Amino acid sequence: MTADVPLTTVARAFEILEYIREEGGASVSELTDALDVPKSTVHDYVTTLTRLGYLTNDGGKYDLSLAFLTHGTYAKNDVAYADRVEPALEELADETGEIVWYIVEEGGRGVYAGRGIGRDALQPYASIGTRSALHTIAGGKAILTALPDDRVDEIVAEHGLERHTERTITTREELEEARERIAERGYALNDGENIDGWRAVASPVVLENGLYGAIAVAGPRNRLRGEYFEETLPELAAGTANEVQLRLRSELGTTFSE
Repeated sequence: MTADVPLTTVARAFEILEYIREEGGASVSELTDALDVPKSTVHDYVTTLTRLGYLTNDGGKYDLSLAFLTHGTYAKNDVAYADRVEPALEELADETGEIVWYIVEEGGRGVYAGRGIGRDALQPYASIGTRSALHTIAGGKAILTALPDDRVDEIVAEHGLERHTERTITTREELEEARERIAERGYALNDGENIDGWRAVASPVVLENGLYGAIAVAGPRNRLRGEYFEETLPELAAGTANEVQLRLRSELGTTFSE
């Protein structure tokens, strides 16, 4: 077995965990039916995961335990540095009244790693940890613009450019045109490319050590429109991205690219 071939037992364990998370808990019978796995096999997996502390068992319904909170908090703060970024997100959320995200790239996807929630905030599609196709969201397009061309090639080859709405970028030519525009003006826009009627503005956070992220402000089209959408929000997002860069440089001792 080569390193590129996953261990079946490990893959099966994570398949069970992911199903339980998506369904908000599941019994052995439900897992057996959904995953088409023998009941005895499912029982062995959930029993082992429960003994290891990764599942809880409440009357035969298994759910994820708080053990994942430890791993998630570590990844959120020590890998994505979200704890250092979130104060700036909260300030921007207070100023705009909208939801503000800190998005990072992992495995060719955009991961929502931190957020600030304004008084009028809506969040129809994401929560902390949600993964999105980079080419469909403002933060993702800002990240794709900051990444080297060869890394973008890898991401497109692996994930493609699937369509989410009629406005979604679906060709490499369209993506390159978007990257050029974003590089020229310093921010990215999303106008219904992931969800119809939903808009976002994002500005990249770029460090010389290879960390890439973006600050995105999102909201419904009826609120994010005209000069506010095209000029004011880009300025606010860029200002917050700059603040985050300065904060990270100060706390982590990192030099940023210009």
